[in-house]
Amino acid sequence: MKLWHGLALFTLFVATFSYTSISDSFGGKSYGTWQSLEPDSWASVWLIRTHIDPQADIVIRPADSQLDVDVSFAIPGSAYVRDKSSSGFEKLLGRVDKPDPTLIRMGEIVHAMESATWSFDGDEAPRVVEQAYRTLQDRFDRQYVPATCYGQFFDTLYQSVKKNERPAQMSRALDAALGNIAKDCNWESAGGAGDIALKETNRVETVPIPDILSTIAAGQKVIFVDTRETQEFEESHIPGAINIKLRDISDHSVAALKAADLVVSYCLKDFRGYEVARKLMHHGVSNSAIMDPHGYVAWRTLGLPVAAKGEQSDSALARLNSCAQDPVKCLNKDGE
Repeated sequence: MKLWHGLALFTLFVATFSYTSISDSFGGKSYGTWQSLEPDSWASVWLIRTHIDPQADIVIRPADSQLDVDVSFAIPGSAYVRDKSSSGFEKLLGRVDKPDPTLIRMGEIVHAMESATWSFDGDEAPRVVEQAYRTLQDRFDRQYVPATCYGQFFDTLYQSVKKNERPAQMSRALDAALGNIAKDCNWESAGGAGDIALKETNRVETVPIPDILSTIAAGQKVIFVDTRETQEFEESHIPGAINIKLRDISDHSVAALKAADLVVSYCLKDFRGYEVARKLMHHGVSNSAIMDPHGYVAWRTLGLPVAAKGEQSDSALARLNSCAQDPVKCLNKDGE
């Protein structure tokens, strides 16, 4: 397989470009997805290029764009999109002839990183990988990560899992890779090039959860925006949250948010939550933020109130307001 020979560290695309195409000279099947910060999306790109179709043409377009491709992945309606039982990466393994145990284990890790952390008690690997993945994104201001860097990251993870390294060893391997990524992002397993977006002038604010509770207790207007799919939202969500997906954001859909003192977007781990918060800023929602620690997983882990399916919204909101008034009694100090 060919090397990805750089294009320096990254390639910027001007605003008039509507997509990024990652392709070899000859090409194979075309695969497509929407721009995303989620590990499942980029792990899937890596899997396609290294184990499914090295000659694939991979097209990445803005959310809700039309994808004229042979195979779509990591988007609603695709056969290869994350659900409660498996990641899109794991579903794509069905296109691999006899996937090896390393790929299967990688699939478990990717799934746990995004949607099943509480189901992997005692498994430190997903937390180690998630921390390294966030470090990679932070180095490039999240939206500015070159595709080659994601490829190199998952190459390193594959080799670590293949060696059956313990989480501490895996952490050291990923840290070492991140050190090299700062200098170059050659992806040794496949050919291609590209970056996904312009560097942002304004970064999304990250607000500690105790500060969010204090804002609620002070009587200021806080609106939570749940960015997950409708079924996930209906099962449970932060009390009072409204469900707005990335693809549904428009001047009309966010008009009511502009009067809020704080708008907190979230998904399970806030990879998608960050994207929504950023897009809200572009539509004039100036107090757009995400929470720290990240996402609905953190909210639940801290023992904070959630609105369960069928529960009256007033009841759930009353529990949240009570918690905001006395967070010491409400927050789970052990984080369990």
